Amino acid sequence: MSLEDSKPDVTADLSGKTCPYTVMGARDALKPLATGQVLEVIIDYEPAANESIPNFLKKKKYPFNVSEIETGKWKFLIEKND
Repeated sequence: MSLEDSKPDVTADLSGKTCPYTVMGARDALKPLATGQVLEVIIDYEPAANESIPNFLKKKKYPFNVSEIETGKWKFLIEKND
C-alpha cells in the first residue's frame, strides 16, 4: 500500500501556525508514534508546505506525501520510520 492510500493513525491540525511552529508541531506529533505509524498534518502556511516541513522530513529520512487539499491548505502523510 502506498503512503497516500494509508489511513493516518494520528492527525495534527496546525492551521494558523507559521514557521517554526509548523515544523515543531509536526516533530512533536511524530515523537510518540511507533515505527510504521502514519501522521497526518494539516497546514495552511505555504512556506511550510513547500520548504520547511519537507526539508525537515528529508533530513530525518521520513517517507512522506504532500498534497494541496484545497486552495491554501495542505495535507502531509508522514510515516515514522525510526
